[in-house]
Amino acid sequence: MPTFVGVFVSLLVIGLLHRFIVVDDCVDNGGVFNYENNTCLLANGQLHEFSLVSMLILLYAVVGFLVSYFVATTIRKYLKSKAK
Repeated sequence: MPTFVGVFVSLLVIGLLHRFIVVDDCVDNGGVFNYENNTCLLANGQLHEFSLVSMLILLYAVVGFLVSYFVATTIRKYLKSKAK
């Protein structure tokens, strides 16, 4: 059960991190982010494409692993201390 909770929390963190990074990149390039369809519209009317996709995949994998591990370990320690 702790592993499942850890993976679920890591997916939430990755989702929030992704939203923050994509929106920040959009605004940095002078665009406006449309939350309804997750697109970035630049001032000249073009859609902005995020360019660091491969780097994001690595970042999400590392963050996902670390958050999942930390949460699962913390839950296990908490449950072990309650059992004593």
